[in-house]
Amino acid sequence: MQILRVLRKIWKPLSIVAIIYVVCVTGFIYYTGVTLLNGIYWGVITMSTVGYGDVVPTNPPSKVFAMVLAGSTIGVIGYVVSTISTLAIEAREEELLGLDGTRLNGHVVILGWTAVARSALEEFILTGRSVAVMSRSQEKLTEIRTFVTQLIRSAAANPDLKDRVTREKGIYLGLGDYAQRRSLELLNLARAQEAIVASDDDARNLMTALLLKSIAPHLRVVVAVAHEELRETLHAAGVTYVISPMDLGGRMVSAAAVQPEVAAAIADLTNAGYGSDLNEYPVEANSPLAGLTFDAAHSKLRAATGAILIGVARPKKDAGDGPAFEVELDPPSDARLDVGTYALILVSMHHEDRLQEWIKVSPGRPPRRQA
Repeated sequence: MQILRVLRKIWKPLSIVAIIYVVCVTGFIYYTGVTLLNGIYWGVITMSTVGYGDVVPTNPPSKVFAMVLAGSTIGVIGYVVSTISTLAIEAREEELLGLDGTRLNGHVVILGWTAVARSALEEFILTGRSVAVMSRSQEKLTEIRTFVTQLIRSAAANPDLKDRVTREKGIYLGLGDYAQRRSLELLNLARAQEAIVASDDDARNLMTALLLKSIAPHLRVVVAVAHEELRETLHAAGVTYVISPMDLGGRMVSAAAVQPEVAAAIADLTNAGYGSDLNEYPVEANSPLAGLTFDAAHSKLRAATGAILIGVARPKKDAGDGPAFEVELDPPSDARLDVGTYALILVSMHHEDRLQEWIKVSPGRPPRRQA
């Protein structure tokens, strides 16, 4: 694309140079009587301003052709070089602003730059996910780039994280108004799996969520809102999950005041950078947990991997506009893990590899198929 853009800018002056070259070389050959090879050689040496002096004009007409070739090409070639330099600078600026879009595949889209977006981006980078982030502010885009660079550099120095952290080539940063279709088209939504809408403007979040569902119905969309009354509206629009950071933050504050260790445990579980993770694993037909009771599944899982089964998520028969799964923590001992459910498993970083090898499926929801 950049090559074609450069050619569109410089093809006219290059054509002029070529025409002048052909005319002058032809005239030079005609008036001096040199061979075709020597004429071409003289033209190249003259254009390059080297001037070896081994093939030179010997009469007034050939000297005129030499002066025309030398004088015209200096100005035109200078223009061409200047144009290419300018385009190179523009291309670099556009790259930094993400105006060429992304070709990421299976990535997460984060729209907006708030505390929620920052935390989400950190979690995805630490778990090795590809992420496309879009902000409406160029200043914030610079802030995001600095944050990403420092996070990746810090994680790479951690032996437990360096092999799974997302590399910089897996991160796309773009400048644009994500409430407009033209900007969203830069994010390769057809290949994305999830989208998080987390600006500080609930009205914009609502418009963006509606636009996302119209452009890419397969996306799982999560929206962070300040006003709880928008929850039903967003669910009706097809949003997968609606979260109120203020509400969640209030619960954490109250837990920290009364049961500080519980708050610390929740902080641990929601941070992929250290401690333990709480993940959901699909129970498929070939899963070692399929068909077992909760107690039997917990014992088998614990013995094989060291992880802990703490709950199960079952599909709702009539989900309506709400979440499609119902979560049950610490269910009855005889509750079965049927195919199609999700096992909620608590695992420490030291046991993750063993669990992954044993359970043979990746955590999280599989990508939705496009219609």
